[in-house]
Amino acid sequence: MKVNNELERKDMVIDRDMEVDCDEGTQITAYIETWFDVDKKFMVHTDADEGTWLNMYAKYNPFEDTLKIECVISSDDGEQYFDYSPTKAESDLIKEMIAEKINELHGQTPQEFCDEFTEQSNIEMGGIQ
Repeated sequence: MKVNNELERKDMVIDRDMEVDCDEGTQITAYIETWFDVDKKFMVHTDADEGTWLNMYAKYNPFEDTLKIECVISSDDGEQYFDYSPTKAESDLIKEMIAEKINELHGQTPQEFCDEFTEQSNIEMGGIQ
């Protein structure tokens, strides 16, 4: 992380398993592996309990060029959810990293990835739209 706590490329990895929303087929959900101090970044206290951790998910709509970050603090006692509003630089970086991962795994742009998912869903449902 930068001095101002802004995330950098070395702070995270986009997981290979991504999903496209079933309703519209326009939003990609990607798990972000956190390689940074989540307690420092989000002012949470996962380090207080070994059975507590933070999961971070990017919700990226490549058609509208929007990104939302959802975080889940999981523990033996349950889960707490909160949204994080990334800086412009963080948002641009995460969108770029998602696009790179999709290209690496599927040879597609994020838009093509969504379109293919929608086409496959329509075929599986008998072409009903």
